Amino acid sequence: MDLLSLGLPRLNAELSDDDLRETAYEVLLASLFVSGKLYFAEEKREKKPKFLKGLRSKTEGSNSAPQMENYYTHHLDLIRVQMEISESMDTLAKRALRRIGSKMVQGQLDVPCISLQLLSSVGKFDFPTERLRVQWQRRQANVLEELLLFSASRECSMSETLRIVLSKLKNTEDWVVSVPDGRIEVLTIIERYNTRLSAAPKKFGLKGETYHWTQSYHFNSRLYEKLLSSVFDMLEDGQLVEEADEILETMKLTWPILGITQKLHDALYAWALFQKFAQTGEILLLKQTDLQIQKLKLHNNVREAELYIDSFVCSVEGFGSNGTLNLVDSALLKINMWCHRQLKNYHLYFSQANCSIFESMLNLVLLTAANLTDDDEEAMLIGTSLGSTPESTLIHILVVRSIQAAYKNALISADGQSKAEFKHPLILLASELKLLVEKECSAFSPVLHKYYPEAGRVALTVFHLLYGQQLELFLEGSDHSESLKEILGASNSFELCIAQKLYSMYGEAAGSSLSNFLKPYMIDRFSSPIILQWLHAQHENVLEWTKRTIEIEDWEPLSVHRKLATSMVEVFRIVEETIDQFFNSSLPLDIVHLRSLLIGITSSLQVYLLHMENQQVSRATLLPVAPVLTRYAESVNPFAKRKLIEPAVREEKVANKLNNLTVPKLCVKLNTLQYIRDQLDTIEEGIKQSWVDVQSAVGLLDYLSCMTSEGATSKSSPSDESIDELFTIFDDVRRTAVNITDTILNFIGTRAVFWDMRDLLLFSLYRTSVESARMEIFIPTIEQVLDQVCDLIVDVLRDRVVLRVFQACMEGFIWVLLDGGPSRAFLETDVNLMKDDLAMLKDLFIAEGQGLPSDVIEKEAKLAQQILDLYVLKADTIIDLLMKASEHMSHHLEPATARRRNVHDVHTLLRVLCHKKDNGASTFLKIQYHLPRSSEIMTMFL
Repeated sequence: MDLLSLGLPRLNAELSDDDLRETAYEVLLASLFVSGKLYFAEEKREKKPKFLKGLRSKTEGSNSAPQMENYYTHHLDLIRVQMEISESMDTLAKRALRRIGSKMVQGQLDVPCISLQLLSSVGKFDFPTERLRVQWQRRQANVLEELLLFSASRECSMSETLRIVLSKLKNTEDWVVSVPDGRIEVLTIIERYNTRLSAAPKKFGLKGETYHWTQSYHFNSRLYEKLLSSVFDMLEDGQLVEEADEILETMKLTWPILGITQKLHDALYAWALFQKFAQTGEILLLKQTDLQIQKLKLHNNVREAELYIDSFVCSVEGFGSNGTLNLVDSALLKINMWCHRQLKNYHLYFSQANCSIFESMLNLVLLTAANLTDDDEEAMLIGTSLGSTPESTLIHILVVRSIQAAYKNALISADGQSKAEFKHPLILLASELKLLVEKECSAFSPVLHKYYPEAGRVALTVFHLLYGQQLELFLEGSDHSESLKEILGASNSFELCIAQKLYSMYGEAAGSSLSNFLKPYMIDRFSSPIILQWLHAQHENVLEWTKRTIEIEDWEPLSVHRKLATSMVEVFRIVEETIDQFFNSSLPLDIVHLRSLLIGITSSLQVYLLHMENQQVSRATLLPVAPVLTRYAESVNPFAKRKLIEPAVREEKVANKLNNLTVPKLCVKLNTLQYIRDQLDTIEEGIKQSWVDVQSAVGLLDYLSCMTSEGATSKSSPSDESIDELFTIFDDVRRTAVNITDTILNFIGTRAVFWDMRDLLLFSLYRTSVESARMEIFIPTIEQVLDQVCDLIVDVLRDRVVLRVFQACMEGFIWVLLDGGPSRAFLETDVNLMKDDLAMLKDLFIAEGQGLPSDVIEKEAKLAQQILDLYVLKADTIIDLLMKASEHMSHHLEPATARRRNVHDVHTLLRVLCHKKDNGASTFLKIQYHLPRSSEIMTMFL
């Protein structure tokens, strides 16, 4: 069925659109002449001698053509151009119709009268070409044939005679060669026939009614449509000309000829506007159609006028039934059906860009939808509620039908893409439907809500129901595909989208009769064990990768800017991928899944940290064994053989570990430990934030469940306290990282001083004499170590590492002072030099305010300063202090380290006496402690 056709009875004569257009223009000209709105002034020609004829001026020649001299000149010329009438044919018609008033039958004018006037007034030589004459004459003959033979009552006894004379008229060749009297006779017969028809009784008694108003309504209506088309600009498709109102006013002059009333005009003009809109999509035309139909609805004609309009019968097919309607109702029905067809699939025809057309078309459907219902309303997927208004029922139907059509298209598209993208159709379908839901809620629901507040709920419910049916069929299948996890995730994501849109539209008051159609998918019943299985497998993979990558780690910086272990970056990359996959799975998650995720992360990091811890060796391994205590005494025999004391040899395993515990590698380890702590904080914050989103999703699903169960309480979600308690598992990792950091910090300084610089410090400093082995031999090396540390260590750990190096320097310095062995003995005069060396070392670490704080340095150097002060004291004074200290402890001399020393304890005072170059001290030690002379012992350093 052609929805853009009024369904008027067809034309029997051979009349094209061009024929109708040209005839309509002739009718307009005739109406202008008859109404007196248009006339011609033709210059009277004076008889002149033949010899003067050639002297006529061009001006005189031009004045012989018809000239229009009234108000309608401009509008008529515009109409002519719009209707594509040539100037020559326009002039011909005007000249022939100027006295049309004399041909009026009983004071009335009709289309046959106009054709007869044209035929009687136009000659062969009035046409530019013979072809135009033939076309014109045949058109006039076909018009008369349609109006007098095919449309007229068959009871007229002259119909056969009419058929014969019309055939003569249609034979253009015979017509030209026939004598004038013969042509006049033919036209007279036709005129008498038309006069006899016009004299028939009027059916409706309307003012100005003619026979052809009712008998030729199908032809007259088509002519008026052609006239109305002149309001549309030829150059700008879809636009009205500026003079549209004036043109329409001019068209009213044709009403008495064509039998047009105001109501018929409004209907035909609305139809013309709508047809043009359907062709161009110009929204202004649609709005003009709306306004025109509103005007049409205001008409309240008298009974005779309504009966007259009812005689304009048009055939229609709509809403499953065939029948007839009058022209006005047919136009409204066809407009309604055309819009209805698009609105029943508005997702296909409309978008955000042309939403204004959607709204205008919806207005038009509601305006023209009186007493029209969808014949298959009872077969709706979701029926309307009781007591719904016709308007809300209509919109309900449009929404359901449109979404069903959009769903069908999405289903076909998903099936087509499935093979190309190697994804299950349900996954692609969910993605397609989410886009449709977004489009529905952003473009269409705000418009539909104005007329039907439940429109959004209906749309979302239908989307949810249709996909749910497809999902249910899949889950009931005995053989679930390998992509079950992805399908469940896509389904859950789609259901969350529906719930979120429902909540944003209707809030807590979302319950209605439509809630009965919302059946939650219950994805968690299928997804929960799948998530746990996936987490277990993922944890195994991460743990295996962690073990493999830590085994091959060489503790070299990842890059110039990232001075940490490559292995840890890789471990966290995999952990973060696991977290992302966990939360991006779109599956419903609960606290059991979260706990499993955290346990897996913790396990991998603990394995990594345990490996780091196992790589360390004890700090005590690096400390030299304290040499035997001796008393200062010069050798009587320089060539006497000394007793050699060799330190214990370290195990090969420990030695190999030390090779991998260099200061640069230790710095990388410290950076890595700090990175673990920082990343753990970041991961924890990210997981907590993602869990908030998870809880929001859980809330939406609970909201959906509450709607379907009429307010039933949902399962309680875990509190913030219980979630925070879960994350305490990360504290174990943090504590382990902190402990290993402290272990390495304690080790790194000792490694640098007591291992890497042992030759310079333990073997060389103050050996034999203070003056010959000052601190200068030590400072350049420690500067290199500090530069190395500052280049490698992260800023947050720099001061702590430097402090440990300084502490180790102080410990080494004190070791030289107290445990330096037989090769070191100090005079009181050496103390000032050693104090200068201590000050030099402190200045190095203070670095003119750029290094460690001076108060920290002074605190760490306090013991060394106090020991130097002891060397200034007389031997007797130190012996007195030793004797007093000995009263509080046993004579068993336990070894003491620099970090446990006290300046007034027995060990310190005793060792000061041992290294003091003083005879009194030597005698005391020989008598009291039976210590050998230093000249008898030789110690080797490793």
